[in-house]
Amino acid sequence: MKCFKIYGSTVIGVFFLLGCNAYKAQKQEAQLSFPELGTLIKTKDEIWYSAVEQVGVPNWSVLKVSAKQLPFNRTSYSSYTKYVEQAGKINSISFSDSLPLKPKYLRLELLDKLDLTTLLNNDAHDALRTYISYNEDYKLITGLNLTVPETAMSDFTLAEAIQLQKDDYGNIQLVVINGELESRYFFSELQVFGYQYVNFCWGEDRYHNLIIKNLMPKGERCPKGTYAKASKVGTDRAYLKF
Repeated sequence: MKCFKIYGSTVIGVFFLLGCNAYKAQKQEAQLSFPELGTLIKTKDEIWYSAVEQVGVPNWSVLKVSAKQLPFNRTSYSSYTKYVEQAGKINSISFSDSLPLKPKYLRLELLDKLDLTTLLNNDAHDALRTYISYNEDYKLITGLNLTVPETAMSDFTLAEAIQLQKDDYGNIQLVVINGELESRYFFSELQVFGYQYVNFCWGEDRYHNLIIKNLMPKGERCPKGTYAKASKVGTDRAYLKF
């Protein structure tokens, strides 16, 4: 009996250790993988960590992008150092909160949320809207934080235009246009260390069809008359009718 108890405890311990290692591996993978700009994700809250899963790309051909320099602060630098450490890369950026001159990173953002809303509400996205309406954990990636060499920063910030395009295979490319020169990047080639997303706020059109009314940044509430949960759309009308 004692042998059985010892053996049973050992097996449980082994399975627990394997479970811990599996979760740690998933956590590390999640922290190293960042979604691409202009894609749909599903946020996931696991037992020990939060992560996102890129689930699809809306049917767009070209999206306009802005680029701006931002100084590192404690929060953004902490995100950067965590990424560098977990990726096994060398931290080439020094930061001190007490120094007046801070190193800078690049933030890419999709322009014109109104055009994005119109795009997502067109007929080509009927199936997509239905799919994401069942779960409020679906989000749209509208911003990325990344580092580039100081000598290359102006190529982005002073560019005549920056666009998201797709190649012949549907892969997303960042296209930086300066005169006749076009520089193309896959996001896997860039050192991305953070992202921003928007939530969908749902409502109805005049025919009572379910549509996306607003795209709201994380932490902001949906405007009056729109809902984060698509299932709530039409409930006020149904109540009044009753």
